[in-house]
Amino acid sequence: MRNKDNITKIILLLSLFIILFFISFGAPILSSSPLPIDGESLDYLDKIEVIEPPKVYQTPTEITSFYQQPMEITLDTIMKQISSFEGFVGFELRNLSTNQVILSYNENKLFTPASLSKIITALVTLESLGPNYRFETQVFRSLPITPVYNGNIYIKGLGNPILTSSEYKNILKKVTVDQGINKIYGNIVFDYSFLTEEGFGRGWMWDDPQPQIAALNIWQSSYESFKYKTNGEIKDYITFLTTIYLQELGVSFLGSIEYDIVPYTAVPIYIHFSLPLKEIVKIMLETSDNQVSEQIFRNIGGIYGEGTIYDSEKYFKQVIEEVLGYKPSQYVLKDGCGLSKYNLLSPKMINDAISYLYTKYGYNLLDWLASSKEESTIKNRFDFEIYAKTGTLYYDSAIAGILRSRNGNLYLVTLIENNFSTSRQSVKEFENGIINLIYNNL
Repeated sequence: MRNKDNITKIILLLSLFIILFFISFGAPILSSSPLPIDGESLDYLDKIEVIEPPKVYQTPTEITSFYQQPMEITLDTIMKQISSFEGFVGFELRNLSTNQVILSYNENKLFTPASLSKIITALVTLESLGPNYRFETQVFRSLPITPVYNGNIYIKGLGNPILTSSEYKNILKKVTVDQGINKIYGNIVFDYSFLTEEGFGRGWMWDDPQPQIAALNIWQSSYESFKYKTNGEIKDYITFLTTIYLQELGVSFLGSIEYDIVPYTAVPIYIHFSLPLKEIVKIMLETSDNQVSEQIFRNIGGIYGEGTIYDSEKYFKQVIEEVLGYKPSQYVLKDGCGLSKYNLLSPKMINDAISYLYTKYGYNLLDWLASSKEESTIKNRFDFEIYAKTGTLYYDSAIAGILRSRNGNLYLVTLIENNFSTSRQSVKEFENGIINLIYNNL
């Protein structure tokens, strides 16, 4: 019995030894290598490239949602596009904060600036009159006021560039109905002496819609209403409004319309004031209003001279040289709105003017310029922050202003194209391409 137990123990020990031997040296029970399936070769295992974890999981240095070119590549791209333009092109790009020129091309050459001329008009007028200046329309009487008035009423225009027909009707109400007058036997006399030279500007194209300028004028929103009309016809329009409005106000007018200078014996009845100049400048720059800008240009000649176009030119030259340092031999400026084909300005001069205005008026200038988020000349043209003045004539196009890039940097840019034979739309698209390159990459 005892031998039997020993034999059993020996068998158990031998079995345990055999199991341990196969586990250590025999075929594995489980393997980390894949098994062939349906005769598939395992040769592909030797062809698999092992990728080390560091090559896959790298800590990004910067996460951006857009591709941004290095500045050198961007500037080179801009220069290539500008130099390949089929026409005469000028360009200057500056850092607004430092006023340092980043890139330029023909920046000192003279170009037809079109409505970029309005930037110079804004500068000279604001510098001369101040942002709170108001233009007047004065009314006088020759005799004491009575319900049945036998004297004359004198209306003296001093160049209000935004006098609307409804405002003019209110002026007539203030000097008649509000004074107790219900019948006029005397005359209504218009004094246009503030400007001694009226009508069209120097170098304007005869077939281009253009405003007639006068000391007393009604602001028109449609330039077509001026086309082919003479200065006399504009005065006839005011005469027509005067008789119609008096009738609507219940005032019987039995006299006549005359033109003369207000006598020194006349007594003031009422003075109508325009909006402040800064708001007029905003209207002028945002919508590129030719009547407003040209009226302001002529008014300077009336305020600081005898009311001729030459007087306006002369005073503009004086202020431009004092403020910007440009001598009359370095540019040509014959009007205030940019319709003149005689005008010649450089991209550098335009940038100098904008830089000066920004330094003096700061964010007010941005409010005065056109933006793509409001009713303006660049409405919906760009989908980022830009404040600009545009210009367009027959074969001339331009854009100048201040933009904030995607990186938050502020840039000052002027781009002018002349003498192109392609469509104006394609030239505007060319401008958009340059501006978008600046926005996306600088």
